[in-house]
Amino acid sequence: MTLLRENCLACHNPEKRKGKLVLISRAGALKGGENGPALIAGKSAQSHMIAALADDADPHMPPKGQLTPDEIALLKSWIDAGAIWDEAVLTAPKLVSSTTRPIPLRPLPATYHPVLAIALSSDQKRLAMSRGDHILVFDLSRKDRPLTLELVTPNDVVQSLAWSGDGRWLASGGFRRLRLWDGQSANPVGEIAGLTGRVTALAFTPDGQTLVAAEGEAASPAMVHLWHVPDAQPIASWTAHADSILALKISGDGTLLATAGADKLVKLWDLPARKELAKLEGHAGPVMALALSADGTQLASAGADKELKIWKVKTREQTAALTTHPDPVTDLAWVDPKTLLSTCEDGLARFSSESSKERATRTFTGAPDVLYCAAVSKDGKMIYAGCHDGHVYVWSVAGGKLEGKLPTDEQPVKR
Repeated sequence: MTLLRENCLACHNPEKRKGKLVLISRAGALKGGENGPALIAGKSAQSHMIAALADDADPHMPPKGQLTPDEIALLKSWIDAGAIWDEAVLTAPKLVSSTTRPIPLRPLPATYHPVLAIALSSDQKRLAMSRGDHILVFDLSRKDRPLTLELVTPNDVVQSLAWSGDGRWLASGGFRRLRLWDGQSANPVGEIAGLTGRVTALAFTPDGQTLVAAEGEAASPAMVHLWHVPDAQPIASWTAHADSILALKISGDGTLLATAGADKLVKLWDLPARKELAKLEGHAGPVMALALSADGTQLASAGADKELKIWKVKTREQTAALTTHPDPVTDLAWVDPKTLLSTCEDGLARFSSESSKERATRTFTGAPDVLYCAAVSKDGKMIYAGCHDGHVYVWSVAGGKLEGKLPTDEQPVKR
């Protein structure tokens, strides 16, 4: 089952159906696709699945790479024994790694430390930022914003971050694993491993009892997973998008989940029921950013098509399309009911609103490279944005000028 999951399901899943073959179930394998049954139980020598693994097979499977002789022998013996099926292995993540080919993560280049994610605690006192394979936590309640915690995820670039509402837990997502930390002591609380791809987005439910994660490989179906906190017991998993999920948000009452994907779609879900409510179409490229308004009535989306769209959550109606960016939009946050903060690949942070559909109402300059992520304080007075150069840039909205960056030159970071 693990061999099938790792080598076959990227193409032969219900969404892609390459060759009209779906390998999620035993029935699907026996039915087969354009070339007939994928396998004949008890007869590996007559099964297309085995024939396609030969060096000179045309078409050859997997399309890229070759299974080892031991892996091919395992598949043959499994088919000859009747092809006993365990669908749960194909559709659900494991809490321990089950990969047949562990991928070693090598040390990152010394100059590679992008800030791909930041998270502002609910009490506004702490800012967590990813910096390559480090997580830095700063105390915003003090004037000099000192670095108070430094967490390490060796050789594993931190892709996503989230604080629980009470600030007790900090979650981080990387490659095939998710880590949970004690927000006060920095002690690791738990780890979920054995996932199939990168954990690209995270959020806690408002009650802090459930962690929601988006995970998957590029150009493959992406999953939403729910785990109970802090014991990491799985609650539910489902395939949500046909490609990577690049953003997710949860409403303040915990009933609505919004997801955005590289498949150019935004989806709304009934979170308690894990049921799809709506599919919002209109973007011409991967949707990289989402923002839910504080009252949950408005949803903003943006991405590679450089367009920022605003939707009414209740009616699913698109109310505005703003073309205020010259490059792809990487993140969004509501400043107030009429104003959105965005970050862009051109290195600028912007305020946009429906009152000015083609020009940003304000711009914030000073970052020297691509900005990947953004946060705004609840009072709308401070802006934070993570940059490719390894710093979070800080602006005061009142003055509009760059106030500083985190970490400062006086706050060395271990490498």
